[in-house]
Amino acid sequence: MRLGQNPSKDKLPAYQPASLGIALLSYIPSMAGYFEHSLEIIRYQIASIRHSTGMDFDLLVFDNGSCDETVSELQRMQRDGWIDMLIASRHNLGKIGALNWILGAMPNAFICYADSDVLFRPGWAENSLQILESFPRVGIVSAQPCFDDILRGSGKAHLALENDPRFQSQSRNLDASILDEYAAGVGLDPERLKIIKDTPSRLITNRENGVSAVVGATHMQFVCPRLVAQEIVPLPVSYGLGRLEDRNFNLKVDAAGYLHLSTLAAYVWHMGNVPDQKTIDEVQTMGLLEMLSAPLQKPLKTGGWAIRVMKRVARFGVFRVMLYRLYNFLFKLYA
Repeated sequence: MRLGQNPSKDKLPAYQPASLGIALLSYIPSMAGYFEHSLEIIRYQIASIRHSTGMDFDLLVFDNGSCDETVSELQRMQRDGWIDMLIASRHNLGKIGALNWILGAMPNAFICYADSDVLFRPGWAENSLQILESFPRVGIVSAQPCFDDILRGSGKAHLALENDPRFQSQSRNLDASILDEYAAGVGLDPERLKIIKDTPSRLITNRENGVSAVVGATHMQFVCPRLVAQEIVPLPVSYGLGRLEDRNFNLKVDAAGYLHLSTLAAYVWHMGNVPDQKTIDEVQTMGLLEMLSAPLQKPLKTGGWAIRVMKRVARFGVFRVMLYRLYNFLFKLYA
């Protein structure tokens, strides 16, 4: 039987998503070995996003079967306002399996995906979106120059711009310090680093507004339009994590005629699984430890003034009990 009417039917406003949605994928099955510092790393990541994103956004964390301690900490961060949406899977669906959920479900016009060990720097969102708006049929944009193209130069989508008079194409070596930072972040071996240093980056420039981008994108962090994301997924899944499946994702984006591009400057930093001195320095410079020491204060955006007042009052236990009793009394009286 049904008693009374669900109050949600009484024109209760639904949350309206921001234009930008950011999705992180966490997988910390234990707090030992390779994963000993992983929870610390993802806390830095979440704080860096809050610190460095200069526009409204929704933050989703997809937990891919982590240990209880990790899930409990993510739930606490959601309660404290750091995380907007939290999906906790009992099973490890694999990176691509989780991407199928994320890219197929997020309602935002632009979706940013990042592995759980990426530190975000100021300007990452603005520069990524500027590239998305400056070139036609952009599939994914990374906020770090793509030096180690997962497609190994086999991408075809960017060739459409080669003879387009609106764009200039050129080859150029980027700042060596950016390459050295990239190599340190991903643990690039010396032989591969030498090959990349000897290979100029391919750049595309919009002649009208002067915006330039590197041809290629990384799979550890990227932004893509939602319409592109929904065209690409679902993708086949076999493994928890694998370069071949990452390559399949990039291949499908390219085969659909969408560009892989990245910024000329490094607006993200790959922290890895252990916070080294460079990571600690950036964390301290941004003041992330101070940010993390207290709940994130976020304005309440839904409901009228009366609802907002009651939400604040309900934070105190004695008032919460009184409000529940009043609500139950009124419900039984008028149902």
